[in-house]
Order: sequence, then structure tokens, then C-alpha cells
Amino acid sequence: MYELMLRIHESGYTGQLILLIRSKSTRSIQDRFDDLLIPDLMPDYMKQLDIARLKKDHIQLINYDITNATDVTHYLENRPESYHLIHCAASVNLGTTPGAYEEIKRTNYYGTIQLIKQVRPYIFKVTYISTAFAFRPPFLKEQARANYRNHYEIFKAKIEEEIPELAEQYGLEWQILRPSIIAGRLIDSPYHVIYRFLVFYLFGAFFYRSKDAYGHMKIRIALNPKAGLNMVPVDYAAKVIMRALSTDINDLNIVHSRYMPNVLAVPTMLKAADWTNYEFVSEIPDDQNAIEKLYYRTAGAQLSQYLLADDYSFDMQVLRELMHDVEEPNLEENFPALCRYAADRKFKHMMD
Repeated sequence: MYELMLRIHESGYTGQLILLIRSKSTRSIQDRFDDLLIPDLMPDYMKQLDIARLKKDHIQLINYDITNATDVTHYLENRPESYHLIHCAASVNLGTTPGAYEEIKRTNYYGTIQLIKQVRPYIFKVTYISTAFAFRPPFLKEQARANYRNHYEIFKAKIEEEIPELAEQYGLEWQILRPSIIAGRLIDSPYHVIYRFLVFYLFGAFFYRSKDAYGHMKIRIALNPKAGLNMVPVDYAAKVIMRALSTDINDLNIVHSRYMPNVLAVPTMLKAADWTNYEFVSEIPDDQNAIEKLYYRTAGAQLSQYLLADDYSFDMQVLRELMHDVEEPNLEENFPALCRYAADRKFKHMMD
């Protein structure tokens, strides 16, 4: 959103941004939008923007809940413009339970398909923000060896297969962009900032919240010591997406060339959470103590499938050509600071 606002500014305040935002019981869509505009959260380049002018003349907020696909077409009727739909809303539930299946199917799959069908008369292109962890090379799909770890990956992949078909049916351009795990900012100051703390940040939050009751117990954390987590800073991913939007690239993995090693990432997160009593094992233990039972029932139930996985190779050629003038951020060097930011700002609140 920041990058889109910057583009409107740089184009001489031309263009319009329509934001579909889900209201909450205690937060209106205006409240949630304004939450993104607090100085501590915004990148410094936003200081040059006339935010009041953008809000008044170039940004429209629409209350939209993708889980029930409420109709938004009346907002778009009688408009001369044709829009580019950038769809990045999703439930990031990595569970494998029947409840997770229903949530992901309703929100991520049906919500996406219904949104595209609703707005198709008013758009010329759809860009779908998927996940690098749903990517499987064509040869694996052809050989029926494209195994997925959870319903989140399964339905992301299913949507990816259907979007080209929908686009052809409706005469739309299409694009699928797949970021890996999103981390805090490393290009635009203030650094390390991120609005939503998910995936590996939740790993740290689990231990932060559990240390008072269970910190005296040793926990055995199952992981692959020869593998790691693929992460990209949020501002780097946003800049890749912005550059890709106006190209004819149909398919792009937005990933880092180096995985963050598990044996570096996990201890760093545990240190930020002030948890010291742990060891690494190669498989989930059967004789679990109390903290291990809690971990493998909650955070570990979703994250172990990634911590135990092997690294996966991505073709970086198109990505590096697109970002030829932007140095790839050094995640290993900055990872401790990313974790400290999460601990200082959000660990004690993010799981409430």
C-alpha cells in the first residue's frame, strides 16, 4: 500500500487506489486504514507525500469481507476507469485439521474466485499474491508428485491453476507472484518494522508467552539442521511486486537466494524470547513433557512441517533481472535485529 501511494505521488497525483478492507467488531475500516499511517510504522519516504490529499482524492475504502464475498460491484458502476486487481488477502492458517480445511477453503479459495468473478467487468488484470511454499515445478505435477504440507498450500496451488483459466474466460491479463516468509523492513528506514507478525514471529511469541509457566523445562525442538527458512523482507517483496505489476511476467517466485539456516534462526528467536532451555532433535519426540505437548499441539503443529523440510531450489534469474539495481538484503546479518524488534514491540501482545 505504501508503494502504491508513493507511485501516485510520483505520477503527479494521478490514479486511484481502492482498498477492500474487512472491518472488525472494534475497528472500522477507517480505523484499520489509519492504523497503517502512524509515523512509527510508515517508511520514511512517506514523509514527502501529501497524505491528506491522497486520502481525499485518490484513495477509497470499501468494507469487504472475503469470507462471505459481499457484493462490491455497486461501488464500481458508472466508473470510466478499468482497474488492476491486486489480491493478497488470505487466512494464513497452516493447520491440517478439518476446521483449518473449512476456513481455508471458504476464505482463500471461494473468497478469491468469487471476488474475481464479481469485479471482472471492471478490471483488465488480476495479480494474485500466492506463496512460494505452494510452488511445485511442472514436472512434479505431471508425475503426480506435487505433495503439499497443509490446506493453505493445497488451496493456494488450486487457485493458481484456476486463475489462468478464469482470465482466459473473461479476457483478463493475469499474474501470480509468490513471496516466501515475510520479515521486517531492511531497505527502507526505519528498519525491521512490520505490521503483522506471522509464521516465525509467532514461534518466538509462543516461547515468550510460555517462559513463566514452563521455562524451567527443557524442550526438544524438531528441525532439519541442514536446512532453513526462506524469507524476504516486506519492503523488498513490495518493491518486487510493484515492478512486476506493469510487466508481462505471469509467474514469479519472490524469494531469497539463501535460506536462513534453522540452526541460526531458531536460537536467535529463542534468545529474543529469553528462552534458554532447549535442544534440537531430528524428529518429533513421543515421550513429551508438558511444554513439548503444548508446543507440538499449537505452534509446533504448524511450524514443524517447515522446520523439518529440506531446502527447495528456486530459479532466481527473472527475479534478479527485475531487481538488477537493488542489492538483495542480508537476512543473516539482520535477523537478530528483526527478532529483537518483534520482542520489544509485539511478543507480549501478538498472541492475544
